[in-house]
Amino acid sequence: MFFIIILENQIVSPLLLKTAIDLKLPIYYDTDERHPALSENAKVLTNSESCLTILEKEYPTHPFTTAAALVKNKAGFRRFLSSMYPDYYYHLVSLQDLLEINKNDIPYPVVIKPNKGYSSIGVHIIETAEEWDQAVERLYTDLLLTKNTYSNSVIDGEEIIIEEWIDGDEYAVDCYLTPTGKPVILNILKRTFMNKHDTSDRIYFTSREVISEIKDEIETFLLTLSERMDVKNFPFHLEVRKSRKGIRTIELNPLRFAGAGTTDLSHHAYGVNGAEHYFLEKQPDWEEILEKKGNEVYGFFCAEIPLNISKQLIESIDHEGLMNQFSQVLEYRAIQASNDRTFAVVFFQATDHNELQSLLHLDLSCFITIKETQETAI
Repeated sequence: MFFIIILENQIVSPLLLKTAIDLKLPIYYDTDERHPALSENAKVLTNSESCLTILEKEYPTHPFTTAAALVKNKAGFRRFLSSMYPDYYYHLVSLQDLLEINKNDIPYPVVIKPNKGYSSIGVHIIETAEEWDQAVERLYTDLLLTKNTYSNSVIDGEEIIIEEWIDGDEYAVDCYLTPTGKPVILNILKRTFMNKHDTSDRIYFTSREVISEIKDEIETFLLTLSERMDVKNFPFHLEVRKSRKGIRTIELNPLRFAGAGTTDLSHHAYGVNGAEHYFLEKQPDWEEILEKKGNEVYGFFCAEIPLNISKQLIESIDHEGLMNQFSQVLEYRAIQASNDRTFAVVFFQATDHNELQSLLHLDLSCFITIKETQETAI
């Protein structure tokens, strides 16, 4: 079986690179002029949606390419899942039509977001018609502020999806399908928010309690999903909510795990190296892993430059000051990426959930120094 890793070279996990070296895996880059050899039963792992353009160009009919195209188009994925959620509302419109739609016809609460997107950029929750105009304006602003940061293969704001807001706790799952299509869970993270309108990716956390409270339901859902997708050796990152109606899918990111290397939280918390498990077809023994855990809470913190601060105007960032806000840092990764607003990823162990809330409300602008500007008299 042929294994390859395709990387976008801006934010690369040191653990992923070490795994590639240890397993002697060939590495390709999204700007590579070499052509990766991809067989039908290959195993492929990327670290960014931008890497999917290589597969689209070189192997347009490969099962990985067709599966990736299906799930990355949010409206198309909703149509695919419609038999599982027959009562689920979604509507695809152009960016221009978003301005002209009759907001009183919308079955609130809903979420608006780019049909092709990354992280929580352009994602806005709208509870009533009175909130519609302001949310649409914020979405336009998000797309404008990030236009020169992310490529169209990662975020494309030309089409907007309006969909039912799913109430309930939100989880992220890294997993893969074996050669027989069996789903293997590599981690389960829970998302925490500042308020009901917050859509940021600042903190996800995991613990014995988090894994136990939803693992069985996730496994059942993944079995159904695997049967419908009919793809093998397939790694992906899944985001779901546990609502009153059961597990509801938010999105599925193909051929990668949690972005910006944040999937490595499972390595810090449980000793599970996602890439290694995928390529070697290893399966975590969750019963044994959780037996050894107490009430520890592990999390990752994505520190992003606030949208109201231009990256070009930043003089310096106080990484040490940010690091000191955590009671126990497991790993601090300073990030310098021209195509991302993340300036650090912090893996940490928290004393309790109060620490999570404190970190969630942390004002990151306090750690950013802006260049001094000189006014010129005319």
